[in-house]
Amino acid sequence: MPLSGTPGNPSGAVGHRGVIIATAGHVDHGKTTLIKALTGVDTDRLAEEKRRGLTIELGFAWLPTESGLPLGFVDVPGHEGFISTMLAGVAGVDMALLVVAADDGVMPQTLEHLRILRLLGVSELEVVLSRCDLVDGAQQQRVVAQIAELLHEEAWPLAPVWRVSSLSGQGIAELKAHLLARAAEQVAQKVGGHARLMVDRRFSITGAGCVVTGTLVSGELKPGQRLLCGDVELRVRGLQMASKEVTAVQAGQRCAVNLTGAITEDVPRRGDWLSSALLPASERLDVALHRLPDSRWHRGVLQLHLGTGVYPLRVVMLDDSAEPVIAQLMLEQPVQAVWGERFIIRDPAANTTLGGGQLLDPQGLRRGRSKPQRIDLLRAWHAARDAEQTFAAALARGEVELVSFAQRFNLNDTELEALLERSEALQLAGYALSAERSEHAWQHLHLRLSDWHSGHPEQLGPGEGELALVSTLQLPLSLGRTLLRRWLDEGRLQRQAWAWYLAGHKPQLQAGDQVLLAQVSEQLQPAGLRPPIIGELATQLAMPLDQLKPFLQRMQRAGELIAVAPNRYYLPDQVAGLVAVAKELAAGSASGSFNAAQYRDASGIGRNLTIQVLEYLDRAGVTRFVREQRFLAAG
Repeated sequence: MPLSGTPGNPSGAVGHRGVIIATAGHVDHGKTTLIKALTGVDTDRLAEEKRRGLTIELGFAWLPTESGLPLGFVDVPGHEGFISTMLAGVAGVDMALLVVAADDGVMPQTLEHLRILRLLGVSELEVVLSRCDLVDGAQQQRVVAQIAELLHEEAWPLAPVWRVSSLSGQGIAELKAHLLARAAEQVAQKVGGHARLMVDRRFSITGAGCVVTGTLVSGELKPGQRLLCGDVELRVRGLQMASKEVTAVQAGQRCAVNLTGAITEDVPRRGDWLSSALLPASERLDVALHRLPDSRWHRGVLQLHLGTGVYPLRVVMLDDSAEPVIAQLMLEQPVQAVWGERFIIRDPAANTTLGGGQLLDPQGLRRGRSKPQRIDLLRAWHAARDAEQTFAAALARGEVELVSFAQRFNLNDTELEALLERSEALQLAGYALSAERSEHAWQHLHLRLSDWHSGHPEQLGPGEGELALVSTLQLPLSLGRTLLRRWLDEGRLQRQAWAWYLAGHKPQLQAGDQVLLAQVSEQLQPAGLRPPIIGELATQLAMPLDQLKPFLQRMQRAGELIAVAPNRYYLPDQVAGLVAVAKELAAGSASGSFNAAQYRDASGIGRNLTIQVLEYLDRAGVTRFVREQRFLAAG
């Protein structure tokens, strides 16, 4: 796959993290000439770049090192009209060379580029004073003083200044040796997560087809790997680094990727993300926003630079009580993003950079986005250094939906499992919950049920809907129901038919009801799994039916009797017998299921009653009905 001129590791080594350096600075201050002097590569590839003498597109060059760790250079445009291209080049670099011409000094784009580097999280900076052959030492010193003042005003650490001339070669050898030493000191760091590559160039090569270049920000790439561009499926046909084929690319490395699959003229293109996992897209991003001094913010359409893409947006300030501001970015089109990614916001009309910052939640809320508890969580996520700290912050404030959390923080299954093991959180129904939060929910439910028992001493307990047991926990429905089942298993809760009650609670029956209940039980118990209907029961008791019905209903509320069918009541141990038949049939079936005929034969209760009993077991959550078969319900 001959991908001429593509960036990468000259040695073809993988598993290491080469240093990527971006040049920054005002137009025509010698960035491209500097890279050529250092690497021998002219990064101005386009005819218009040659004609106009300025960089329009991104250029890349790589310098071999003795250690095998590549030293890569990204040449970005300095002209104000090409700021968006500059932003694409700076995304994902390790350090920057701020190039200032000795004969010009600090210029407008010098300041803007310096601020953009800070907003994008590029903390390592070195200053190159170029074109030193054109001025004397006094002028050089004046510009060095300008630079020092600028760094101080912008709160940057004092950076070394390298005085060079790309034409005469002055200082180039010393700068080159310093950068090579810096590359040798680079410590390889494993960056986990799903593979995510931000595309900054696309082109076609005869015999190879579609090729994209970009920086792999997480995970690993290998030939044959499946990638997604939005919902379009692609496949890695081959990988190259510095014109050499490689078998793998690690996070932090630049590469060229030969792609096959559902490729169109627009997919993929610069600004797209290629990912090994499908991440949900959102048009609302919650962020920590740093506003530049004297920036003029307005409610109109601004411009978001995220990764290598550019998107129109509006900004809503959610909390400006402290710096950075917590804001929500409202986009006109959904984008895929993950926590921690850096961004820039510009005003395209004024052609100025307004600010930037860090993405906190790529799935911003529509409702409740500015509530105090939400702002508190977002600020905690801003202070966090990794996914483990963000998980702890979220867990301390409530339940955590695990799939959504893993997507927000780009965790693969193995990483999520390891995080959960370290956290010792409860895992229930796809959620994580702290033991403290679970106990708090139990105490709340215990109080509600205790109050209900006090107000209804003659009844066994309320139905789930009557007391809204799940909603009273203030938890998602599936999580709340799972907790109820957990407390049932632990013996804290009891359930009979539809009634829920605290362990140890016994309904207080009136003396007359106790006597009549004993008489009714004497008639029901001998009938086994087929007790008499209420009309027959009234005859056996020599009692008017209109007096017996209210009594039976009271006994059902007290949990002493259970209405399996509208006209047939069972004792609790008789219902246990009905359940036992279902369990025995399921256990003896290869499919774990049974049908109505099998239940009828096993129970001996007849066809019509069998249908009523099975419908009751469905309502009670003992069984579930699927295609004429019944299975035992989970839990």
